[in-house]
Amino acid sequence: MSGPRRTRAQVVVAWAIGGFAIVWVLVVFGTVLVTGTGTGNFFDPWRALGRVLVQGSTWAAAAGGAVVGGVVAAIVDGLQDKRK
Repeated sequence: MSGPRRTRAQVVVAWAIGGFAIVWVLVVFGTVLVTGTGTGNFFDPWRALGRVLVQGSTWAAAAGGAVVGGVVAAIVDGLQDKRK
C-alpha cells in the first residue's frame, strides 16, 4: 500500500529544498572545520561561521544545489511517468 501520488511540482520543490539544505550544510560546516578549528583560539570557529554565513558564495552554492535538485527531480519524475 502506498500513499497518495505527489504531483511533479511537489516532488521538484521537495528535491530542490533537499539539494539546497545538503549543499548549505556541507559548505557551512566544511568551511568552519577547515578555517576555524585547530587554531587554539576559542573564537575562531565562531568567526569562521559568521564569515561563511555572510558570504555570497555560500548562498550561491546552495542555490545551485537547489537548481540541481529540482532538475534531477523533474528528470526522475518524468522517467517514472513514462514507465507506466
